[in-house]
Amino acid sequence: MQLYKLRLFGAVQLLDPAGLDVTPRLAKTRALLAFLAMAQGHPVNRARLQDLLWSTRGQRQGRDSLRKALSELRSCFAALQSCPLHSDGGPVRLSMDQIRCDITAPHQGPYQPQFLEGIDICDPEFESWLAQTRNHLGKAPAQPTSNCAASPAPDVPLFELGLLPIDVDEADPQARILADMVINRLVELMDHSSLVRPYDFRIGRSQPGAGQTGPDVFLTLSVRRLGGDVVISPVVRHVVSSRTILATTFGVPVEQLSQDWLHVTCIDLFDQLCERLVRFDGFRAEEHLASRNVFCAVDHIFRLSNGDLDQAGALLDQASQMVEASAIYAWNAFLSAFKVEKQGRNDPALLDRTEALARHALELDPHNTLSVALVAHVYGFVLRDRSRAAELLRPVAHRSGQSPMLADSLAMHHYYAGEYGQAREYAAQAVQVGRLNPFRYSFTTSLAMCHLMTGDYGPALENCQSAIAQHPLREGHLFEPTLRTMAAAAGHAGEYDIGRKAYGALRDQGGYEPLITLRNADTPFPNQRALTVVQQGMERLNV
Repeated sequence: MQLYKLRLFGAVQLLDPAGLDVTPRLAKTRALLAFLAMAQGHPVNRARLQDLLWSTRGQRQGRDSLRKALSELRSCFAALQSCPLHSDGGPVRLSMDQIRCDITAPHQGPYQPQFLEGIDICDPEFESWLAQTRNHLGKAPAQPTSNCAASPAPDVPLFELGLLPIDVDEADPQARILADMVINRLVELMDHSSLVRPYDFRIGRSQPGAGQTGPDVFLTLSVRRLGGDVVISPVVRHVVSSRTILATTFGVPVEQLSQDWLHVTCIDLFDQLCERLVRFDGFRAEEHLASRNVFCAVDHIFRLSNGDLDQAGALLDQASQMVEASAIYAWNAFLSAFKVEKQGRNDPALLDRTEALARHALELDPHNTLSVALVAHVYGFVLRDRSRAAELLRPVAHRSGQSPMLADSLAMHHYYAGEYGQAREYAAQAVQVGRLNPFRYSFTTSLAMCHLMTGDYGPALENCQSAIAQHPLREGHLFEPTLRTMAAAAGHAGEYDIGRKAYGALRDQGGYEPLITLRNADTPFPNQRALTVVQQGMERLNV
């Protein structure tokens, strides 16, 4: 195999396979080569490289300087048929398969060359990295590998970005296609990045992996057609403070849309995003870490499996140890509603814990709209105290147009009271206000439940189907109220095949016979009339 030889101890030197000196001429290109070599073949985000070597320059100037340095470095590997430098617009990676680096070679004799000796780059970020690396190399013994050193990857923070549902005109399918293409391209860039990891709530992709602790920021993407132009507006906000980290707009005439335009635009957007994330000052506070736990917990709550519910409880308990916040205790109380949905109410310890959490949430902040909405649902559904739920909801009902959780809680409160017309109005409001909420299928299901109770079986089925389409996980647990409502509505509407399929999914998913459970006195229905309608609809399926 033809190998380049890279020397990093002493003055930087790069020799091609024939022994010719092809060391980059510019000092910053030599520094770039060294930094990428130390990354051991891992991709490094462009924003990190710009901050390392051009931190005192403007964003555009830094990007231009990085492109020139990459161009010079690429020319150094002209002797190889396949260039080891990968920089197609996203993160940058230097493959070390054909480069032998001296970083692990033992140095003999009294003189120990210094790492990057004589390099003179007046940039505070680079000087800091150089000092840290020299200090590390001075303490750590070499660990030889096939070609290059096993050295620490660049000290790059890892951010998780929550991708919320896309905001497009549902009557414009081309806008949705374009929006999906933009998001998919951004996800590709994230997947190859050492800086950002996607936490994707879109249909079929949202599956938290090991080590994920919830998003640091949320991305909302709006795509609109204005005359002959398409306008793309991404907004990135901090998960805790809702501070805007990035808000920009790209406009392009429809006839100029192309893969090349999309490629360049997404790279530019991703570069801007990475730069803003690195510079944002709100990621270290305990409030931020607790909020990440809370959002990851909420995601697990709505995933609905027993394992997810247990994990959600653990995350919320951890968050409450970091920060004493009303919403954390409210979500922990709200979690019990899903446990009751699966286990029934015959666990006194669960009910006592739920009541204690709900009470403490209100003690911490009785005016927090989200906390009141969650706790009111707990009192109505879990603790069966509708008077207390009404007392909590009455002073904040006028805010329902600002909070989908509050609108949904009001819908369920009226549903439990048998006031289905009012329940349907609030449920429709929750669907509208929460259209970009990752858990919007819960609101759509509430609307379907209201339609079922007013005898509108067609709209009930349609909303159930919409709720399933909105569910972020195609495999695994679907929302049990959705399946239950769909089975009942289909039975009443004579759509028996649809109903039996929903009933079977509910039975297979839960491991129980739904009709037998509904006949149990501990069934999760605070409203006897609703229980009867659901039960009768299922019985018509003749399962």
